[in-house]
Amino acid sequence: MYFNKHFTTTDTAIMKVNTTKLLLFIVFLLPTFFSCRQTTSSDRNIEKVISDLTDKFSQLPKGKSSQADYYKLVRSVKNGEKNFEIQLRSTPVSIEDPQQIVVFINSLGQCYAIPFFSNTYRDYWDFQFDSPISTVKATNTTFSKELMTALDTLHLNDTIGTGSIVIQEMLSSLLHCVNVTETDSAKLMSLYVNFNYDIPEESRESGVERLCKNYQGISSQFHKLNTFNVLDQNNFRVYQFRDNGIIIWRKKLDLSIKVYRQDYVFHSVTL
Repeated sequence: MYFNKHFTTTDTAIMKVNTTKLLLFIVFLLPTFFSCRQTTSSDRNIEKVISDLTDKFSQLPKGKSSQADYYKLVRSVKNGEKNFEIQLRSTPVSIEDPQQIVVFINSLGQCYAIPFFSNTYRDYWDFQFDSPISTVKATNTTFSKELMTALDTLHLNDTIGTGSIVIQEMLSSLLHCVNVTETDSAKLMSLYVNFNYDIPEESRESGVERLCKNYQGISSQFHKLNTFNVLDQNNFRVYQFRDNGIIIWRKKLDLSIKVYRQDYVFHSVTL
C-alpha cells in the first residue's frame, strides 16, 4: 500500500524552527557537558592528592569518606597569566586543633598537596628559637622542603620567575599575609594567645623572651635585598624568605625559609 504524504508550507516552517531549536540546544549543551567532565577530572585529581597526603602524614585527620569534602575549600586563587591555581583547604574548625592543606595545580591540571600544619607541629615549621614538643609525633620534614618539592614536581620552578609569582600569590592572595618592615615593630612585638588544650601550656614570660629573639632575627634582615618578611597573623607566624631569584628572575628558586612563632599556648580556667 502506498501512502502519499503532502507537507504544507506551514509544516515545513515548523520543521525548520524545531531543527534550529535542536541545533541551538546542542550548541549550548556541549560546552556545559565538557566543562562538567573537566571539573570532575580535576576534582578526582584533588581528591587523590589530598587522600595520598593524609595517608603519608598521620598527623592530618581523615574524613569518613571523601577527603576533599572533609578538607573544605577555604580560598582559591587562580593566576591567569601563568595559568596556575592554589587552594587552601581546612578541616572543620570545630575540632580542637584544626589542620590545613595547600593544593597547587599547574596549567596541565596536575595537582600537588602539602601540609599547612598548625603551630603544634614545630618541627615542620622549624621555628627559630623554639623546640618541638616531645609528646607530638614528628613530621620528619619541613615546610620549606615540601614547598620546593611541590614547585619542582609541577614544573612551576622555572627560569622565568613562575616560582616567585606562585609564592607571592600564596602569601598575599591565599594566606592574606602582609609584608613587615622596620616600621612594623608594634606588629612584630605583639604576642598572640593560642588556646590549644591538646599541647602543654606555656608561660607568658617564655613567650615574651622568644618574641624578643624573633624580632632581632627578623629585623636583622630588613635591609637585605634578597630577603623579605611577611606576617601570617591568622596562624601567628612570620615567614622570612631569602633567595636572589626573588629579585633577579633569571634562575630557578633556591629558597631558604625561616619561620618565627609569634604565639604562646594558654589554658584558660572556667570557674
